[in-house]
Order: sequence, then structure tokens, then C-alpha cells
Amino acid sequence: MADRPPLCDGAATVTAGWMNLALIAGGVFDSPAIADVSVENLGAASNAAGTLLRCHLVGSDGSAPAPESVIVKLPASSRVPVRVTKWLSLHKREYRYYRDIAPHTELRSPALLYGDFDERTHRYVLVLEDLGHLECPSQVTGVDAGRAMSAVRAIARLHGRFWGKTDRAPTSGSYAVHGTTAGRVLHSAYALALPRALDLFDDHFTARTRRLAESLAPLVARHMAATDAGPRTFIHGDYRSENMFFGPAGSGEFAAIDWQASGIGSGLYDLAYFMGGSVLDEDRRRIEAAALGEYHDIVRGLGVTDLTLADCRRSYRRHMLDTLVVHVLGCRFLRLSDEDTRELMSGVMQRVLVAVEDLDAGEFLPDRGRSVRIGAILSTLPLRAHRLMRLARRPGGPSARRAPRGPQGQGGNDGEADEGRTDGEHDADRAPQ
Repeated sequence: MADRPPLCDGAATVTAGWMNLALIAGGVFDSPAIADVSVENLGAASNAAGTLLRCHLVGSDGSAPAPESVIVKLPASSRVPVRVTKWLSLHKREYRYYRDIAPHTELRSPALLYGDFDERTHRYVLVLEDLGHLECPSQVTGVDAGRAMSAVRAIARLHGRFWGKTDRAPTSGSYAVHGTTAGRVLHSAYALALPRALDLFDDHFTARTRRLAESLAPLVARHMAATDAGPRTFIHGDYRSENMFFGPAGSGEFAAIDWQASGIGSGLYDLAYFMGGSVLDEDRRRIEAAALGEYHDIVRGLGVTDLTLADCRRSYRRHMLDTLVVHVLGCRFLRLSDEDTRELMSGVMQRVLVAVEDLDAGEFLPDRGRSVRIGAILSTLPLRAHRLMRLARRPGGPSARRAPRGPQGQGGNDGEADEGRTDGEHDADRAPQ
């Protein structure tokens, strides 16, 4: 076996020597063929858990080799994403998908030319086929109806291939996207993120969706457990337009990238996440029934017998609540001071809230019952504090009626200005923006 190159520490270490070793180890070349590498940093705006580099290759004789360019994916440089990605096994999941699972699927993804992963540190590198000749549509503008249907057909083929077979190779041992552990983590994170989402995108929430979002706060873990109870398959986990590449109109050419969130879960989650966040409202409404029908037909054609069209629609509607949870979380963890990221989140949040309301997804809120634990109630304290703050800020509210303080703030608690601010809000202020 050819010598494997060391794991890269950044763009500066992606040299011609390193690239030759990688492509020889990956079986692309038999001997050194690269004389120079020009590295273009594609940034991490839409890929917060990784760094993407487009590497233009120059052959040893000065000509362009085949391939002329490749994509190199490395971990993000920020310490916070590194800790999070290790905890959630994001890099391991993606490496394993390209190495073990992609060869067994019909859904196209970039060919893996070389890959390496360190189990101890979770450092990794992927050298992938460059799909730059295809178009990756912005999630801000969304995908049109024709492309949306292509994406639906592609994900249906992936789901149908592994439906009910996740205990077998190659998917056995994959990360459980929806499960008890994930539910507990998302439960607490959602309660901390929701006040910020309500403040940032107040205009996008109707009275009905605001009540729904608040009612969901103590029930996220229970909701996740309910969505995990259905049939399982292998899912993408972040199925949105900015992780998709499309060929010219009518070509049917399609590929999906960024498999860091992939694992075992409910197939209709991918569909709800995509339709709710990446398809414009009118297009979604127009093709929703057809999309569900084609999805059902495709998975049934691949041997799935325990799924009715009514099951599809019910699961799709239920998972639109999960889509809301994920985008609320984005308001806490994404760098929303970046204008492009904020514009993206604003547009997507509006679409998701419209879809939640259109589909009456609130029907699937779990019953609170008597078994809602004290931890679930405590986790909503930031939201309760946020409500009090909103009341205080209203004209004629408590803050408006408060007696004036003495000169230079004397005669009161020095910390009074911060009363009502939650740990989540302080954390949001400290989080990298």
C-alpha cells in the first residue's frame, strides 16, 4: 500500500508533495504527477464544521492533469466547532459515509479520491471530486419546483435502499440522528436558543407560531422520542439546497454533499427539512402532494411494504416541528452578525414557520401529561425570563412605571439593569458572531 500523507493542519500544508502522496494512496495516480497546487479557500459560511479548499492542480509537464482540480475538506480552525464536531462525531460520520456507504447508494455524491481520519483526535481530511461544473443554488433564493422534485426523488432512493436494514452493513453502527440522547441535548439547547430567535425574527412569528414555539420548549425530548419511534433508514441529516448540486435544466443531474449530520433516523425528516427550508412557499404548496406521492412510490418500489401514503404525510407534518427546532438552534449557534448568514437564516426561518402553520404541525405536540419532569420545566426558565423582559419593554409596562432612580444610578442595585437576562442570553452575547 502506498505511503499515506500526514493529516493536514490547514491550507498551507496542502502542497504538491502532499497532494501527490494523497492521490497515489487513493489510487488516482501511479506515480507523482503534480508539480504545483493553487489553493482557493472556499470559506466556511455554509459549512461551519469544516473548511473547504478548491485545489487547482498543475501537472509535472506543465499541463493540466486529470483531475484538473479537487476539493479538500478539513476541520474548521475554531476551537468551538472542533469540540462540537468531536462530541457529535461529525467528521467521523462524513468520513465513514464516503468510505463505506456512498459506494452502495444510487444518490450521487462527490467521489472520494482520498480520505483519512484519526480516531483519537477526530482530525480528518477528504480529497473529493470537484463538482464546480454543476450549480449549487443559494438557500436564500431557494430551488424551483423542478429541481425540488429531483432532490425528492434522489433522497427517496437513498432511504428506500436502507429502509429497515440499518442493522446490517454498511450502515450498522451509524450514529443515531434521532434518539433519546439527541432529544435530551436538543431539549436544553432549544430552550436557551428560543428567546434569541423570538427577538431576532419577531416579525416572522404569528401569534399562533409563537405560542407553538413556546409550548414546544418543555416537550422537545418527548417529541424527539415520538419521531424516533417509526421506521428507520439512513438519512442525510442536513438536506438543504446549499448541500446540493444540479446540472442544466432537464438533465436530471444531481448530487448531495456535506454528510457530517448523516446517520440513522426517520426518512421523512430529510424531506420535511428540505421542503420547509429550501423551497419557496408557493412552490412547496404546489408540489407538496406530488412530492410525497413520488417519495412513497419510490421507497415502495425498493421493497418497503410497511409505509402508506397516509403514513408519509403524517410523518412529514410531524417532522416539520423538528425543522423548526433545528432552525431555532441556528439562531444561537450561527454567526448572525454576518450579513449573509443573517439574511439566509431570516428567509429560511420565515419559510419554516409558514410551513409549520400550513401543515398544522402543532397537532403533533406531545401531551404534557403528569410525567413532564422538573428538568423539563426548569429548562424553560430562560423563556419565562424572556417573556417578562418583553412585558417590561412594552409602553406602559413595568419598566415604564418604575420609579426613577437617583443620580448616576444611585439608590438601586448596581446589577438591576441585567435583571431578567438569562444565562442563554449572556451566552449568546459571548458566542462568536
